[in-house]
Amino acid sequence: MSVESAVSYIKRMREDEAFRKVMNDISDDEEASWAHIRANGYDFTMVEFKKAQDEIYQEHGITPM
Repeated sequence: MSVESAVSYIKRMREDEAFRKVMNDISDDEEASWAHIRANGYDFTMVEFKKAQDEIYQEHGITPM
């Protein structure tokens, strides 16, 4: 598991409309969401995801609320 994997996932969500649509369509089912994330080669925890968000915010000069 890694922050790098979470950063890659976030970037794909921002850039790949079809992938984002699938993830949004299954977002109400946490188990299905995590399964799809893993099936697409991503491996991270929620803690790592939060750290990845911070990296993305910093990269884009965004100050979270």
